[in-house]
This record gives sequence, C-alpha cells and structure tokens, in this order.
Amino acid sequence: MTFTRRSAVFAGVTAACFGPWVWSRSVAANSWLIGQSAPQTGPISVSSIETTAGARMYFNRLNARGGVHGRPVELVSIDDAQDPKRAVANTQQLLDQGVIALGLYRTTPAIEATLPLVRKAGIAFVGAQTGPSFIYEANGNLLFNTRASYHDEVARAVDYFSNLGMTRVGALVATDSFGQDVLVGLRRAMAANGKAELVSQASFDNRGSDVAAQVEQIRKGNPQVVMLIANLKASAAFIKHARANGFNPTFVSLSVTSTSSFSTELGAYAEGVVVTQVVPTPYSRRLRLVAEFRDAVTQSGDAAAPVSHAALQGYVSARLIHEGIRRCGANADRGQLVQALNSTGRFDLGDYTLNYSPESRQGTRLTELTFLSKSGKFMF
Repeated sequence: MTFTRRSAVFAGVTAACFGPWVWSRSVAANSWLIGQSAPQTGPISVSSIETTAGARMYFNRLNARGGVHGRPVELVSIDDAQDPKRAVANTQQLLDQGVIALGLYRTTPAIEATLPLVRKAGIAFVGAQTGPSFIYEANGNLLFNTRASYHDEVARAVDYFSNLGMTRVGALVATDSFGQDVLVGLRRAMAANGKAELVSQASFDNRGSDVAAQVEQIRKGNPQVVMLIANLKASAAFIKHARANGFNPTFVSLSVTSTSSFSTELGAYAEGVVVTQVVPTPYSRRLRLVAEFRDAVTQSGDAAAPVSHAALQGYVSARLIHEGIRRCGANADRGQLVQALNSTGRFDLGDYTLNYSPESRQGTRLTELTFLSKSGKFMF
C-alpha cells in the first residue's frame, strides 16, 4: 500500500510529533492507521490543533513502549480547512489508505457530511471534538463519543445562571449546522428551566470573526448573560468589542473555546469569562487520568501537548482507541474494532469512565463551568 504521511501540526512541535519511530513506507504499512479530517488552517484551527496534539502525545508514548500488539499507531491527519466537501474527500482518501478507525473530527458540518461514508465503511468513529445532538442517537453503533453534547453544555449554563437570578439571555449564533443545533439545545434548556428567556440573538458566518454589528444587535435586548455559540476567534472578538464599548453581561462560551489560546486572544478582557467544559480540569491531579496526562506532558519534551482541556480531550480519545485495539488482537480489522468497543461497553480510563450501550452513545455527560481569571487562567 502506498502511504503518504500528512502533517497535522501543533505549533512548535511539528518535527517531534511522530516520536521515536522512523516512519518509512514499510513501517507505515504495518501501522494501525487512525484517520482524521480536521481544520489545520482557518479560525478554528487552534483548538483542533491542541486536541490533535493531545492524541499524538499519547500515541507517541504508546509507540515508544512498542505500540499495540507490536505495531505502532499512526494518526493520519488531513486539513479540511472547515470545508465539509473537503472533509468528505479526505475521509474517502483515508478509507482508501486502510485506516482501522476514524477519530478526532472537528466541526458539525464536516461530521454531518462524512457520516454516510462512515456507515458505508462500517468503521468506528471515535472521539469527535464536537457535540452535535445527531452523533448521540441510540442507533449509532459506530459512534463512540468521548465528551458530553452541546445540549448538555448549554443546559448546565442555563440552570446555573438562572439559579443566580440571571434569566435574560442573549445569543450569538453561527449560521451553520453547529449553531443551529446548539440553538435548539438552548431553547430546549430554557423551556425546561422555566425561568430563563432568550431576549436577543444575532447570527454570523462561523468561518469568520467579524461580529461588531452583532454586538450592538444583542445589546438591544439588555441580556444578563450572552451565550457565544461561535468559534474561538469570533467569541474573543465579540467579548473584546462589547467590553470596550461598555457592554458587560456575563459571557459564556462553549467547550470549542477551551484552549490555552482563548485567553491569549482575550488579553486584558479575559477576567470573568465563563467557558463550559466537557472533560475534567487538566490543572488538578486528583484524577488518575489527569495525573497520567500531566506526567506525559512533563516527559514529552518538545513533543508535549499544552496543558489544556482541549489537549486532554484528544488524550482521552487516543486512550479509548488504544483500549479498543488492545482488545481486538494483532490482526484486527474495522469490524472487529467496532465489536470490541461495543462489547466492552465500559472503559475506566483512571477515575474517568466512558460507557456505551445500544441505548446510549453518550460516553460521558460530564459538564463543568470554568471562569477565566484576570491573568487568563481557567478557574473552577
């Protein structure tokens, strides 16, 4: 099989991403290939790169110990630049290269477009970086989610702030399927809550970050809380423009902004911004999973992922892929990996458990709220 290595790089660690293995054509042919189509360029690439770096770091360390059943694991990542059509073409290329699983895909439109190929190939789709409701459907036995859904995130935020008496909600909503899915979840959460109301909203193209006009549109409703259903750069731009012009509600962004770069983008405007999270905090070692992740960061040198929620999410997904392959045997194929993940059902990754059944593809429902400090640190 002819193999072309694609680079999906985390800034500053490009040369070290593939660890100690010499990736010749013969080694690649013997590798467990995991395929990923995700943005490596464009406004949301930063968070995707961090998540990918977390997965690569895990696979690097696994390969240094001999891989799985004596074979290294290779994450083959192709840039789709946030374009669903490119994601479909990338996915077909990955399937043709013989990947045993697809994982760590990013953007709701890309996942929606590629799922028909996933179903046709009968291949495991593991650890999507996003949480649209359709990937949690009970009949999706090829889907293995490692994070809570967007609907879970917004419900957590609505309940928390309404209990503090903050019931007037504004929303910046991306016009793509990501934005529309989260908006459905937001409206559903407010209806269930019974106290919160959506007083203003504005839409924008999630491929960009020019949202100055949307700030003024949302401001007219005088919201106490503004939900930012948007990419990292657009969320940061909205907050900076709003605060610079005296508009200071509580800003809540989703887990798609849970990167070390978000606070950098915000700069002096970071303090008090709320970010919903779907993995445990990477800043406390109280969970064995997180302690292992932090040790990996310390020991990985130039190939280390950043200490961030996004990187930890990638690490979790890589661990699940490893566990599935380990249970299959040395000559596993796509169908056997799907069967192994489904038949095991419960995976304890170290005080952090993922669960799958025919009735649930949720994996986990963990949601937490974090608050950015004046210095840009995530507090919990």
